[in-house]
Amino acid sequence: MSIGLFIDGAYAYKAFGREKINYLELRKLVEEELGDSVDEGYFFNADDNQAMASKLHNALSFPYPKGPGLRVKNYWVQKKQLFWPNHLGGGPVVHPDQPSINYEITTQKAVDVGLVYHMTRSFHKRKWSKLALFAGDGDFHEPVQNLVEYENVDLYLIGSLNSIADVLRPYARRIIEVDSEPHKSRLRFVDRWRDGSDRPSDEQLA
Repeated sequence: MSIGLFIDGAYAYKAFGREKINYLELRKLVEEELGDSVDEGYFFNADDNQAMASKLHNALSFPYPKGPGLRVKNYWVQKKQLFWPNHLGGGPVVHPDQPSINYEITTQKAVDVGLVYHMTRSFHKRKWSKLALFAGDGDFHEPVQNLVEYENVDLYLIGSLNSIADVLRPYARRIIEVDSEPHKSRLRFVDRWRDGSDRPSDEQLA
């Protein structure tokens, strides 16, 4: 088993067109495309909706091959009120019809740092030779460069060509475009448990 799989959850959601992804199918796709098996897989997220996040994270961590078998790292979000710049008055940005509502910006905190830390730590522990990275942020280019140029790791980027940073692309052996067919249809999540036939037990989901 020689693949390290690392997924930036927020990026994956955006790259896939803001639709749910079947992460079990994603793992299978990665193994087929790379001709190898995933050794360690991680999913990085920051979600303050604990009920919804817990349900997703439990499903992601369900052992392979029944589930994706990913190790979930959930960080935190920071909310900050928006204000106009000083030359425009410096006041809060409010709803046009309900001035009591201040606009906020929500940002993920520590996700990128956590991904880089666990990616490099996993490599030095497990010595996988292929990195499947579902992320597009240019901030990853130096750790990726180090793995490719100095550790002889083959990089396979997963995502959308429109959102993968230019500084990452030169290091990739291949880009798996999840927003294009046939991958798009294959990875689109469909709830097959509605009839109860494939649904895990309550003990498995707990």
